[in-house]
Amino acid sequence: MSFNGFSGNPYGQYHSHKCYIICMTEKLLEVKNLSVVFSGTAGDVTAVDDLSFSVAKGSCLCIVGESGSGKSVTAMSLLALIPEARGEVLLSGKDILQATEEEKREIRGKRISIISQDSMNSLNPVRRIGNQIVDIIRIHDKSITRKEARKRAAFLLEKVGIEAAQERMDDYPHQLSGGMKQRVMIAIALAAGCSDLLIADEPTTALDVTVQAGILSLMNSLKKDGRSILLITHDMGVVASVADYVLVMYKGKMMEYGSVSDILSGYLHPYTEGLIQSIPRLSTRSDERLYVIPAGCGAIKGCVFAPCCRYAFDKCHESEPPVFTVAGHSVRCWKHSENRNG
Repeated sequence: MSFNGFSGNPYGQYHSHKCYIICMTEKLLEVKNLSVVFSGTAGDVTAVDDLSFSVAKGSCLCIVGESGSGKSVTAMSLLALIPEARGEVLLSGKDILQATEEEKREIRGKRISIISQDSMNSLNPVRRIGNQIVDIIRIHDKSITRKEARKRAAFLLEKVGIEAAQERMDDYPHQLSGGMKQRVMIAIALAAGCSDLLIADEPTTALDVTVQAGILSLMNSLKKDGRSILLITHDMGVVASVADYVLVMYKGKMMEYGSVSDILSGYLHPYTEGLIQSIPRLSTRSDERLYVIPAGCGAIKGCVFAPCCRYAFDKCHESEPPVFTVAGHSVRCWKHSENRNG
C-alpha cells in the first residue's frame, strides 16, 4: 500500500554507503522494549512505550518526531538518567540500566556523551570556555595536569572548527556566536573521551543555515573518525544530510524505522508522510498550502495516530497495530498488514 503525495528526495542527496550493510551487524547500542512511565497526581503518563532499536558502529541514527514524541526522554534514558526507565539498553552487550553507579559514571562521558537540547545556554556565563572544557577533562582523567588539559582543550576547539582556538580559550560565552557556542558544547561532549557514541539532541536548532551546515559537516567528520551518532531532530533536511538510519516516533511509540533512503524516498507510515509534506520545498508554490498534522491527537484504544490520520479505517480505531516488516523496514500501521514480508 502506498500513499499519494511525496516522491523522490527534495532535500538533496542522502548518504547510502554500501559499508553500512556490513556495519549493521556490528551493533554498538541495542535498545530493547524501553518504556518510561511518569506518575503524577493526575495519573500515569507514558513518555516512551516499548521502544526497540539499535545503533551500528560508525553510523548515524536519527530519531525524528514532533515535540512531545518522547525523543529527549529516550536520549536521557540511554544514559540511565531517568529512574523510571524500564527495558534493556545494551552497550556492547552490557545493560546500562542494570549497571552500578560507578559503572554508569565510567560510561557517561567516556563511552557515551550527550549534547543536550538548548545546549547553547548550558555554558556557564561567568566562566571562560577554556576552563569549562578543562574541568571536564580533569574530572575524567585525574592524572592529567592543568597545563596538559589546556592543550587538549585547545586541540578539541580546533577539531570542532573554532578558529584561533588558543585565543578563544579565554573568551566568555557571551563573546561567542550561537554556532560557536554549539561547537564548544560538542568539544565538551568529546572532552571526556566519548569513544563510542555521541547523542546530539536538536544540535542545529536556532542556528542559521550556514552555521547549521558547518555543524552537520562536523557530525559527518566525527562519524568518519569511527564514532556512532544518535541525532534527535524534527528537521528532515538534517536527516538527509547525516542519517544512515531513521526512527520516526509519535507519542512515545515507534511509527517507522529503516534506512534513510527507505524513509525519505519510500516511507510507509501516514505520520512520516505528514512530517515530510509539512516542510516547504523549493518547488512549493506561493499559493500552495503545506500539510498540517492535527495537534492534540491521542487514542484510548487502537492506533495512537488514528485520530489524526487521513487514511484511518475502522480497524485503526479498534486495536493497536503491531510492527510489520515491509520492503525491508519496519512500520506500525494496519494498512500494511497484508503486504508484510516478515
